[in-house]
Amino acid sequence: MKAILVLLIITTAFGGNYPKHVSQTLKKIMKDVYGVFGVYEQVSYENRGFISNAYFVITDEGVVVIDLLSTYKLGKELLQTIAGVTKKPVKFAVVTHYHTDHFYGVRAFKEAGATIIAHKWAEEYVSKESSWNFYEARKKILKEHLEGTTMETPHIYIEEDEGITLELGKKTFVIRQFCKGHTAGDVMVWMPEEKVLFGGDIVFDGRLPFLGSGFSKSWLKCLDRILEMDPLFVLPGHGKPMLTRERIRNRVKWTRKYISDLRKTIRKMIEEGRDLDYIRENINTALVEIDPMYAQVPVFFDVNPVNAYYVYFEIENELIEEGQ
Repeated sequence: MKAILVLLIITTAFGGNYPKHVSQTLKKIMKDVYGVFGVYEQVSYENRGFISNAYFVITDEGVVVIDLLSTYKLGKELLQTIAGVTKKPVKFAVVTHYHTDHFYGVRAFKEAGATIIAHKWAEEYVSKESSWNFYEARKKILKEHLEGTTMETPHIYIEEDEGITLELGKKTFVIRQFCKGHTAGDVMVWMPEEKVLFGGDIVFDGRLPFLGSGFSKSWLKCLDRILEMDPLFVLPGHGKPMLTRERIRNRVKWTRKYISDLRKTIRKMIEEGRDLDYIRENINTALVEIDPMYAQVPVFFDVNPVNAYYVYFEIENELIEEGQ
């Protein structure tokens, strides 16, 4: 269930006219920075698994790619898209986290000679039987679209308390884990001179975060860190780029508010003696009472109880640690 829900994002329509090649979604975001943009859906045969974003930065010495899409074939299409913009080679590829929609294209980039960088959690993820079971399930959905796709680990690992500063072609890329939030292995990429943040799945424009990994408390710290960094551009793993300070602060604060409201409400309910079933049945009403605008968020009524399920156990463990 968790593996499926982690891919649940806002359903918006392409009217059935899905892009036949990722290059059809190519956008120039700023000088030397480009992105391709997946649909706001669950993975399906019709969308070929193209549900997430990927970005690339052109430098004088080569290209740095952030996230590798969700199949080998889509990874190849991304490489073709990059080749249509620049003849410089892809030198590095960073995976913001090892969820399937962000790293299943890794083989294509290894074949292209890129050095792959990701958090050390990637090794744990690939070694799990559940990850391979999910891979087999994905085969049944995507069929021939998944041909050539393999689960592979990166060349360079990011440690929890350490990062990498990559200097390439007069551009600087700070790659590190700012917090555990969406997964145990989230990393973000920060270009300090340009003040561009590639945020992975930590903050989005127009959707609820998925809180199934049990790190909602530290996720709040990560959002605070983003506000302190004061980026000019935030490029998320899903959804539209956030291209103004006002929009960034609005979306980061909204994400923080949602997580905080959910945590406080669940904690209060637990302290009142409410069980998990009660919380799941009543959490939507409770949050809409706090802020009626939650009711306007797409798929809020479906995803919020799922988030509440996971956060319940997280809060319960916190209370035990506090001796309550």
